[in-house]
Amino acid sequence: MSIQAAMSNALSSLTAEQRQAMIISNNIANANTTGYVRRDMERSERLVAGVGSGVDAGIAKRLGDDALTAAARSATASSAYASRMQEGLEAYNALVGQPSDERSLSSTLGAFQTAMTTLSSSPDNAVSQSQALAAAYNLVDTLHDADDAVAQARVTADLDIATDVDAVNTALESLAEVDRQLAIASARGGSTAPYEDQRDLLLAEINEKLPIRVHDNGPGHLLVMTESGTTIYDSTVVHKLSFTHTPVIEAEQRYPATLSSITVDDKTLRLSDTGSIAASMKLRDETFPNFVDMLDQVSVRLIESFQDADAAAATTRGETVTANAAGLFTDAGAATWDGSGGYSTFIGMARKIAVNTAADPDQGGSLWKMRTGVYASAAGNAADNTYVIDALDAMNDVRAYDSSTGLPSSMNLSQAAAQSIGLMQSERAVWTDRAEVRSNLATQASEDLANKTGVNIDDELQRLLLVQQTYSASVQIIQAASKMLDELVQI
Repeated sequence: MSIQAAMSNALSSLTAEQRQAMIISNNIANANTTGYVRRDMERSERLVAGVGSGVDAGIAKRLGDDALTAAARSATASSAYASRMQEGLEAYNALVGQPSDERSLSSTLGAFQTAMTTLSSSPDNAVSQSQALAAAYNLVDTLHDADDAVAQARVTADLDIATDVDAVNTALESLAEVDRQLAIASARGGSTAPYEDQRDLLLAEINEKLPIRVHDNGPGHLLVMTESGTTIYDSTVVHKLSFTHTPVIEAEQRYPATLSSITVDDKTLRLSDTGSIAASMKLRDETFPNFVDMLDQVSVRLIESFQDADAAAATTRGETVTANAAGLFTDAGAATWDGSGGYSTFIGMARKIAVNTAADPDQGGSLWKMRTGVYASAAGNAADNTYVIDALDAMNDVRAYDSSTGLPSSMNLSQAAAQSIGLMQSERAVWTDRAEVRSNLATQASEDLANKTGVNIDDELQRLLLVQQTYSASVQIIQAASKMLDELVQI
């Protein structure tokens, strides 16, 4: 090999090792940078007419792992779903209280039954009558508050959907710009690694909200689809998600008649049970409506219990009662209540239930009707507690409930209230446990990915030592060649 060839080979090696040292140094500097994937540079023998003529250095490439990336995305989306479910249910339960709280449905129903029991012992006592009336109002207020809590929780879930949809659309727009820059860098023969890092971060952000499948068909030709097969990004073209936030939602308002779905290119997007958007949809359209269905049924059975008791008391007195006449509790003050139409007629009752003004002196009624029933035309025997006993018995009667909500098919009023609150609490507990488990799985998947594609400073320093040794060897070759040239010149 000629001296000139030796120097040329050594110089190409120096250039390659300088670039490699820069790449390794960049790896070390970005060891804690979110989304950064370790880089490396391919080096190969430079051949000229079949003869080795130095070192060819490639471009910096990411050492990513598609399989581990896909696994991490799947675990993260599953964790995001569980976390959103947990957050929504905890916020709702914070509003309605624990079963043992004084403001819970079980507690206020129990307090009302206690007040009625006290009234049965002293039916002529105005204080006992007032306390029973106040307990009735507290019970109604609790049902109203629980209904309001469902409505508020559904609005929050709807707003979360809108926020997530906006975030996905913004990320898709950013993805298009990054993808264009990546294609330009590739066309110019430059490294695409920085753009790939940015792209993966954006894809991870989208995936947490809306799980995706990614197909990389080359620079500028990325295809992103939802798990249901809907294309939301194709070769720098964004297919935006559309959603309209509903700022006011009644607890019983049903989807899809009045609430927005998510659409892409005017087609409704089908969602799987992963990602925060799907969780918010489930909370808004299934979980919370199911809660209010249970509350509506408790409200109706409360109305019917006193409807039966009032009718029985009137019959005992020989009074004529209008068919389906309301008792102490009413449907928004209506004179009648008819539940023969089935569970579909119960919708909204937790919001509408009211105390009959006939027993409220502040509303022009008579307080003594708390012991006689609202149909009584005269106070009668002040010591007669027949109606109060009938009312207590009616609340203890076993009545039918819609088991599709998770409630037992038959139970008394106290059991129904306890079951309703218990099922809500149980749902929260289930998703709290699932959120913890899925979060751990997502953390493990992320760690596996980081261990494979992230920067290990010890490994990088070892690589840097090898580069230094190679660099030193190339320098020695150049020095030797230079000395030989000097000696030739002196000859």
